[in-house]
Amino acid sequence: MPKFNFELPAPLDSATAYSKIKNLLSGENDFKKFDPKVACTFDESSQTCNVKGSQFQAQLQVKAKDSASSTVSINVEVPFALALFKGKIQEAIEKNLKRIL
Repeated sequence: MPKFNFELPAPLDSATAYSKIKNLLSGENDFKKFDPKVACTFDESSQTCNVKGSQFQAQLQVKAKDSASSTVSINVEVPFALALFKGKIQEAIEKNLKRIL
């Protein structure tokens, strides 16, 4: 399966950013509209979230930049059939994360 990676800056400390992402992925979100079988597992110690759906897998990790900002690293794996929609997938992820960060 093809993979793509990107990063988003967050104007929040890493603990706050991770908490907001965890709340987003634990509740109702746009990702569940695309794939109702989406399941998330969280690792508090490494501030990572693994997302697994029937058609994709993703990992989000929050990394501290300094005391007031952080970076969210996103790695997405999709089947070949969805590889053509990489830009749209990235856009949807960025839109949802920027809304909460």
